[in-house]
Amino acid sequence: MRRRFGCLLLIVSITISFFSGCKSEDLGSGTLHPTAEDDDSLLFEELTDTWFARRMSEDPLSCHFTVAHPETYGISFTSETFTDLTYEQEQAELTSIHRFLKDLKKISKEDLSHRQQLVYDLLLDYYDLQMEFADYYYYQDPLSPTDGIPGSLPVLLSSFAFRDTSDIELYLNLLNDIDIYFGQLYAFAQEKTAQGLMTNDTTLQQTITFCQSFSQASPDHLLLASFQERITSCDFLTEQEKQKYLSQNSNLVNDVVLPSYLSLADNLMSILGKNDNSGCLCHLPDGYRYYALLVRQSTGTDRSPFLLFQDIANQRQEDLKAMASYFRTNPALASVIQQTRCPLSEPTDMMEVLQDAMEKDYPTCPELSVTIRQVPEQLASCSAPAYYLIAPIDDYQQHDIFFQPKSSGSTLSLFTTMAHEGFPGHLYQTAMSYSYDYEPVRSLLSYPGYVEGWATYVEFDSYRYAGIDDDAAAVLSLNQRVVLSLYASADIGIHYYGWDTGTLADFLSEYGISDEQVIEEIYQLILASPANYLKYYVGQMNFSSLLEECRTSYPDCFTKMDFHKCILQTGPASFAILKQELFDYFDALDALQSQSSMHITVTMPDRCLAC
Repeated sequence: MRRRFGCLLLIVSITISFFSGCKSEDLGSGTLHPTAEDDDSLLFEELTDTWFARRMSEDPLSCHFTVAHPETYGISFTSETFTDLTYEQEQAELTSIHRFLKDLKKISKEDLSHRQQLVYDLLLDYYDLQMEFADYYYYQDPLSPTDGIPGSLPVLLSSFAFRDTSDIELYLNLLNDIDIYFGQLYAFAQEKTAQGLMTNDTTLQQTITFCQSFSQASPDHLLLASFQERITSCDFLTEQEKQKYLSQNSNLVNDVVLPSYLSLADNLMSILGKNDNSGCLCHLPDGYRYYALLVRQSTGTDRSPFLLFQDIANQRQEDLKAMASYFRTNPALASVIQQTRCPLSEPTDMMEVLQDAMEKDYPTCPELSVTIRQVPEQLASCSAPAYYLIAPIDDYQQHDIFFQPKSSGSTLSLFTTMAHEGFPGHLYQTAMSYSYDYEPVRSLLSYPGYVEGWATYVEFDSYRYAGIDDDAAAVLSLNQRVVLSLYASADIGIHYYGWDTGTLADFLSEYGISDEQVIEEIYQLILASPANYLKYYVGQMNFSSLLEECRTSYPDCFTKMDFHKCILQTGPASFAILKQELFDYFDALDALQSQSSMHITVTMPDRCLAC
């Protein structure tokens, strides 16, 4: 259910993509009727390919970032507009998902290949959870200042690739539809407010402020400057055509887009003061249940918020003990850490070092081109410190990473950020998963616990590649893990246990954090994006746990190279499914090694006797 509002964000460093088929109007209900004579493997391919094409045909913006050449997959857009945000459309989508699941369950999983069985399990796992969100339509928050539509849309529009004239026409048609799109967004906000579910005024005001700022016209506005840069580089256009498109874009930005942002800001102002909602989800009717679903979706685990809260606290204590052990063993370490700097300063140099250093523990990556850009100033207030813009599944040689230099703080922080977004983080994981015959239908599925958990897991691992003292690298990595655990605990504390700023301050004071302004900023950040920090922390915690579990269970054949290879081959998944894939993988390796050992024991005795 959350795909409709979530799709914009999944493209930006979190993940979404989609395959083949026919026009939406030709699909009917999409229902297939397998018979005894049918090959379930072929039926599965037909069902998933048709489902992929249909979903892509209904969502031109997501499709553009998912596939570079939609015609190759038989995708034809029903209309070149944004997705419909109405409640009626949401219900129609749920009906469509229900039919898809019904058809999927008619197929015998046992008759599928191992890889098809993996995709089968993922589709059931993902869409069953989406159906559980059916009663919580008005609980979602597409107006979030941190990851809502108003702030995310400019990121996508300013990065919209122009591969041919059809891309340019699609882009301009989308601009022309923004007033309708934002009208539906405001209508949703009104309905949400009427039900007493609107976010708190402080969070809403942040979105209003961004919309007001972004609506200010200027010759160098992001949507003018970025469009001109892209159009200028289109060698398939004549100079006359370039001028025509520049004029059209200027008119649409100034006459449609910017007024739509200002109108949305003005309309949202009328909602301020109409809710007494604190922003904590647990204070909403059935808010505990909704937050538990969010946590499942965000982390890729079935652990309840109650149990995760304990898991996080226990891991934090283990990490603090490990840090204390390093300081006891090496008393000079504190002063070493204070002087620790990454010897590199340029992101491009950091990427090269990371690619070379990771070769021992990570599979070799295909040849890729990476462009590192600064986040546009107009997006700085609503943008993450850095993000990776996911590449299309059929054209993943070129990748883009964006970062805010001021947010890095130090060269070491920038280095680990590049590891998170680039190698061996998001960029690497995306390219590797695609290279292992990634099924397009999986691009419809979102597993942020895997995606962000992997990037965080390798970010913490990257300290040892930064050219600094080994003990300092270990402690700094542990320290970052502890800090992130505090945010994760606070997320559950606020949205599950109803912490106010005072309770948060008491919790953070135990770890030396007492600045009132910092605490208020943390509180508002977590209010605006429930379960957000859990995908990072719980995700990496699960990867670390799986690493140790595999190492312990398969001591004779385990290597980090194989561990990482299986994770990347599997691709984004829930951790229960990923664990099964890992155990199947190492079972096969273990069996192979056992067979080899048996052969050796048969032939060795003679040689031993001869010695």
